Amino acid sequence: MKINPALFSFLTLFMVHLSTGPTTRVSAQEFSIPERITGTEVRYRMSRCANNQMAFDSEETLHITYWSGGLSTLPSSPSHIYHRSWRFGEGWSAQTPIDDSTAESSHLGGRHPSLTVDTRDTVWVTWHDHRNSTSAGNWIDNLEIYADSKPRGGSFSANDLRITNTNAAHLGDNGYTPKMVALADGRVSIAWYDFGLDGDIADLFLKTSDPAGLFDLGETLTEMRITNKDDRGGNGSYSVPDLAVDQDGHHHLCWISGLGAAADLFYAEAIEGGTTVTEVPLKASAADFFDPPHITVSDQGDVWIAYGDEELQGIGNEDVVLFRRRAGQSSFDPAIPLLNDPAREYAPDIEIDSRGLVHLVWVDERAGTNIYYALLEPENLTLLTEVNLTQTDGNWARPSLILDNRDQVYILWEEQIGLNSGAIWFATNATEKASGVASWDLYE
Repeated sequence: MKINPALFSFLTLFMVHLSTGPTTRVSAQEFSIPERITGTEVRYRMSRCANNQMAFDSEETLHITYWSGGLSTLPSSPSHIYHRSWRFGEGWSAQTPIDDSTAESSHLGGRHPSLTVDTRDTVWVTWHDHRNSTSAGNWIDNLEIYADSKPRGGSFSANDLRITNTNAAHLGDNGYTPKMVALADGRVSIAWYDFGLDGDIADLFLKTSDPAGLFDLGETLTEMRITNKDDRGGNGSYSVPDLAVDQDGHHHLCWISGLGAAADLFYAEAIEGGTTVTEVPLKASAADFFDPPHITVSDQGDVWIAYGDEELQGIGNEDVVLFRRRAGQSSFDPAIPLLNDPAREYAPDIEIDSRGLVHLVWVDERAGTNIYYALLEPENLTLLTEVNLTQTDGNWARPSLILDNRDQVYILWEEQIGLNSGAIWFATNATEKASGVASWDLYE
């Protein structure tokens, strides 16, 4: 897929008609022409939950992660985890493979990475990995959570850190889709879902390092569990959590029930160390395993959740819906749909800027399939500005959004070309360097 620069050059932030009244215009910086930052020789991919794939260090460098792989991870068709960095005015570093995952003397690989940068400017990446599985189990009978880190000015290590170490008797001893955040005191946290304690029912798990960034690798899976199937009568898995942290170091999660469509949406505030959380049901039969919800916490302490809702107009015709829990409140405001139109909208990612304004990116099918960005005021979600980033119908997917501490916007997304071909794209409206931002300031 090619994006025509001549077509894109006239792109400005334009307004759409609102159901609540006349259009409004807000001054905002144009986005750069989208840049394809990978090749297409393999299928480069974003994580299933595409939040927490970008973070800034204190030297104004943007760090990103993504992966490559097909339908299955096998020695004959391996997957890879990558890191790249970007600096304003300098562009992109070379693509660096991270995972040191081998089996039968060849690379095997990991999938669905997440990235953060801690207060020491150490870049962390976590993913789920196939290296501990067996050929008899088709290389998917013991997926473990791994991580690696790159100190400031250094390189990723040759020995990945094994975060989980399970040896369940059942074949589904698998952990999936870890999400990682950095805390202001130097700690880093990882949340994921795992079948290690029950081959049929997954629960959620949370592991946090000490302030020096060291993990207790002797901690058992039971000690890291934060939901318990027995508390819900042994019914149904919890899956695809997203994770955010607030200024006080409190963890906030959203996730869904099950492994398919028409799933229930949940929220909880969690404490690391095996404390079972109190789940807050947000909406029944509305979310989807292949379009996980995203969560963020604003500087003001508001918790926001964005997801593609399948209940309003039905499965396959989702609407982007936002939940907000205001700082100091115990419950969420009523859910608000982003747009009142019949078009399909899904795969949203959300961030809140220093003014409290809502930045949103999603996949939109109003005129073909495109990636859209919008800026909204927070009280009624009045749409202030909107941009069609891609401008060309394509198989665009899984956009991810981050802000720097000047409220400039950076967006990644995936182009699905074929079963074995795909690319990662990037766009930004930055016109100057970020100013010494640390990733924990972004609550990414």
